[in-house]
Amino acid sequence: MRTCQVFSALVLVTLFVALNSMARLSAAEDQQLKEEGLRALLELKIDDEVIIGRIKKSGLAFAGDEAALKRLTEAGASPVVIAAVREASAKKPAASGAAITYANVLKLLQLEIPEEQILKRLAKSPTVFTLGKEQLADLRAAGASEKLLAALQAARDIPPQAAELITNFALVLDCSGSMRDKVKEGETKMEAAKRVVADLIQKIPEGLNVTFVIYGHEVFAPADDPRNCQAVKVARPLSPLDVSGKSELSRLVAGLEPTGATPIALSLKVAGEELAKDKEAFCGIVLITDGLESCKGDPVAEAAALLAKLKLSFGVNVVGFGVKADEDAPLKAIADAGKGKYYDADDAAALAASISAIAKELKANAKTAEVVDVTRRALRILQPKIELPVMESISLVPEDEADSAVYTMVGSVTKYGEYLNVPSSSKKYAVAWQPKEGVRVFLKRSFSIPERRVVDIQPETILGMIQVNGTGKAKDIYVVKAGDRGAFVTRIQTAKKYGDIMVVPAGKYDIYVDGNRIEEDLEVVAGKLQRL
Repeated sequence: MRTCQVFSALVLVTLFVALNSMARLSAAEDQQLKEEGLRALLELKIDDEVIIGRIKKSGLAFAGDEAALKRLTEAGASPVVIAAVREASAKKPAASGAAITYANVLKLLQLEIPEEQILKRLAKSPTVFTLGKEQLADLRAAGASEKLLAALQAARDIPPQAAELITNFALVLDCSGSMRDKVKEGETKMEAAKRVVADLIQKIPEGLNVTFVIYGHEVFAPADDPRNCQAVKVARPLSPLDVSGKSELSRLVAGLEPTGATPIALSLKVAGEELAKDKEAFCGIVLITDGLESCKGDPVAEAAALLAKLKLSFGVNVVGFGVKADEDAPLKAIADAGKGKYYDADDAAALAASISAIAKELKANAKTAEVVDVTRRALRILQPKIELPVMESISLVPEDEADSAVYTMVGSVTKYGEYLNVPSSSKKYAVAWQPKEGVRVFLKRSFSIPERRVVDIQPETILGMIQVNGTGKAKDIYVVKAGDRGAFVTRIQTAKKYGDIMVVPAGKYDIYVDGNRIEEDLEVVAGKLQRL
């Protein structure tokens, strides 16, 4: 009898354990899948279909960001599993009131989530977006309607989560002598760096406050001259970056040359001083270097100090470009101390990939500075609707200096559609159009804008063209105002050879070839080409 009782108890215990295990298994299936759980399934070589079914059934308990996707790929996740993680992460409902980022919205559109669902999710997020032209273009390309774009930019309270999106950014570039070394593609490190930095500049969200710091840009003899280790310069003070600022910064980068030492610690300190102009702003730093500190500074300590003093939510990120194997660890230590990332770029292609990754992360984490919309006093020369010779620049100069060989350039742009600010409401200016080949001509003379507004000009409503054709080799082709005679005439436009197109303001002109007047009182009409 006692044996039966013991046996019955064992059966009950076994049944209880089995039921409990089944309950735990069922509960586990209902719980969201953690990253470590997913990695365990991958390590056990579970079929993709089973893993994807598990993801779809319970969802994810972690953010499927790029870092997590990289870890999963390294753990053996196939492309179809990665795609399932991306989709589940994008569809994962956020907590009520949690901030939604620009990257979130773009991803939802790319996954073809119904716009009404995106609007509902957006309604729970207090984030306000100040969208640049590039961001608007990307959203429209992904299918965003004007209704969604308006909702993104509508005023809402900003929560603490959204406040940690960065508004201030420092870019630090190595201009030391070792940047003259060539990479395997044949170009110098400096040439490769300038190319990818110019690309990064174009990808920075408009309105972000940006400072640009360079070091090693000067060299002094002898080599131990202390000034070599002080060669750090704020090439661009912290300020909002707009289209015009991007063009100016790109021109600055294009002119850099590698010469001096490598004072990394001092460059980080200087960049930090720029960012400290707004101590309450969330910020980040990217340092591009091809070697280690050469000036007895301690960049690791400096990165840690910046982290303590600033709201470095983006961290101190370091790109090691073509560095030696034993230099990776010291550079990574800088990034670790600044709570940033380290990118190891062995060649130009790897550098471009690293900068591209930084640009994507910067775009996803950037909150452009608040824009106060004060109508500007500016001029825009719009993209011509006809084909004109290549334009090099459009500049604004004081009217009383316009005809002088030496003049003050008030402002200049290199692309059509960019704003050319007119600083004074009462002064008179001349607007000069400079072709890549030939003489500058004036679109406007005695030009002013008394009130705050933007004046748009289509260049083909002012400019006409002349083309002189012939045989043989002409040495000197030029255009003067009709009736302008004498030994010293003012050349309105010139050409190097027959067939070149010369741009002039509409009007009457005399045409000369090698000192011989071949045409008098030629009527040039705006937007038309006159062939001779």
